[in-house]
Amino acid sequence: MEDDDLEGEWVFGWPGRKRLRNFPSTDPEGRVIYAQSPVLEQEGLITPVDAFFVMAQLQMPEPVHPDDWELELLGEVEKPLTLTLADIRRLPSKTVRAVTECAGNDADFFEYLGERLNEKPRIRRMRNKFEDWNALRASGDLTVDEALAAPRATNLCSGGEWTGTPLSEVLGLAGLRNSAVSVRAEGWDRGRPDPMRLYRALGTADVEVHDPGEINFDKALPLEKALHPDTLLAWAHNGDHLLHVHGAPLRLVVPGWAGNWWVKWIQKIEVHDHMAECYHQVHYFVSGKSADDPASEMMTALGCKSLIIYPRDDDSPLKPGSHLIRGLAWSGEGAVTGVEVSVDGGRTWTAARVEETGDRWLWRRWSSPWEVSEPGSYRILARATDEKGRVQPAQEWNHQLKHFDGIVPVDVTVEG
Repeated sequence: MEDDDLEGEWVFGWPGRKRLRNFPSTDPEGRVIYAQSPVLEQEGLITPVDAFFVMAQLQMPEPVHPDDWELELLGEVEKPLTLTLADIRRLPSKTVRAVTECAGNDADFFEYLGERLNEKPRIRRMRNKFEDWNALRASGDLTVDEALAAPRATNLCSGGEWTGTPLSEVLGLAGLRNSAVSVRAEGWDRGRPDPMRLYRALGTADVEVHDPGEINFDKALPLEKALHPDTLLAWAHNGDHLLHVHGAPLRLVVPGWAGNWWVKWIQKIEVHDHMAECYHQVHYFVSGKSADDPASEMMTALGCKSLIIYPRDDDSPLKPGSHLIRGLAWSGEGAVTGVEVSVDGGRTWTAARVEETGDRWLWRRWSSPWEVSEPGSYRILARATDEKGRVQPAQEWNHQLKHFDGIVPVDVTVEG
């Protein structure tokens, strides 16, 4: 048996298979601050915790012991509160399974489909060659040009099971005033927003970037989303206590909306009589045709998206015969209701088999048998439809290249 089949004393049974792990980057102190998820290697719907993607917009904070942690709730409420974790866990709880996806996931595909990028971005990652701009920056000085030239992220999406207390239960405990409009959640992660993130999103450093100085990461949910029964204050992830890197002891879970809304390390909740102007929804994570577009709006729900797991371009050449095209599909507006597949570049489409699941916010596995007898080149496409009737792609190009859900072709050859 090959060494790759062994992990400690356990034999996992699949040739070349170890437990799924993410692709991490570390800060200068060696702490993991960012990690991509091996989406193409995942077999089920739930991403193992050790393979879950990691992202922090500001400086990842030091851990706080759950026994020493408190949540402050104030603002437009009848009874301001200070709650411990035990207080929150005594309230009615709920488990929600959902996809978490970074708003910037697959951003380079916007440029590729718009023919502004000649080389197709890679989704499949090689562990021994993995490197991203976070890792480059941590290893030494990184010039603006080098940072702009580095590939944008893929694999920043994972499927998880989250257990916690609905945010509405906590708000109900305090009593909302009729004046309530938004619910601002604040984490204890703090720092100055890195302008390089915005430069990379825009593809240039020749823009004026708003500098708020040192801030805590925060997001202000519209009241309707805050009160949605699936919006949680979560303390457990995939059946275990929440890890610090994922926001312990308590984080926000906002199913369907991009990961930047899922505030980690929560320490304060403020109810406002207006939409609080948080940096990461007024200046960053906004749509628009340009950096100064007056019609720009904060970005919320993800698009409607499908991902081809097999085959990928680098699986070529394939042999003639029977193949199973398979993948994952998800949507920010609820359940995926169908997936179509084309093997001729979009001229004709066939309905794929989509697995049944009762989880609105979790991705669904789909597959389509493909019998191919003729050698040649084939372009495979997949497009999803969700319960709102949205057909992929649902999101338009935007100047920050967020919420990509375009139809990306997979090009394979079949050899006789």
